[in-house]
Amino acid sequence: MNTNNNKTKIFVAKTLESILVIGYILFEELIWNIFAQPIYQYFKSLIVLEPLKKTFLQMNRYLLLTVFISILLLAEVMGLMAGLCFIEGYFAAGILVYVLKIPLAAFIFWLFDLTKTQLMTFNWLKIAYEWTMDMIDKLLNSAIHVYIKTRIMAIRLKMRQIIRQYFGEAGFIASVKSHYKVFKPYVASFFKS
Repeated sequence: MNTNNNKTKIFVAKTLESILVIGYILFEELIWNIFAQPIYQYFKSLIVLEPLKKTFLQMNRYLLLTVFISILLLAEVMGLMAGLCFIEGYFAAGILVYVLKIPLAAFIFWLFDLTKTQLMTFNWLKIAYEWTMDMIDKLLNSAIHVYIKTRIMAIRLKMRQIIRQYFGEAGFIASVKSHYKVFKPYVASFFKS
């Protein structure tokens, strides 16, 4: 009986780990790499934010924490609202809410990066941050994550080889344009006659 219980616990743990890893990879590949990171880099480069940077860096740490948590909670509520919209079948609304959440989340990353030393003076936040980073490290070093990431990299490499083989170094769009230029006179003369 005890071995069945252990097998069930292991199965549940592995299933949960797999779900978390797949969710993390989807987030990283689709949301972070495509949308959030470019927006985050854009925020970091904005000269307009210089006065805002100074304001945040000179802000009282309790006020800074309040601002940070308020924006973070707003982003999380938007994520929950997007999820509820998806569950209810309002896919367009869910996508819209999530798309609106991405710049807000990128701003939070920027704010956290800027004021990390001030925010880490709160011991409970430092503990929560370190715990979260430890959990992410465990997830990234898990066998399932390493396996899936290896497979994704192999698929990407194969796709790049196929694209290079059939469309050359310039890529798909350049290939279509070059074919269009070659066939354009023939197509134009066909429609004129």
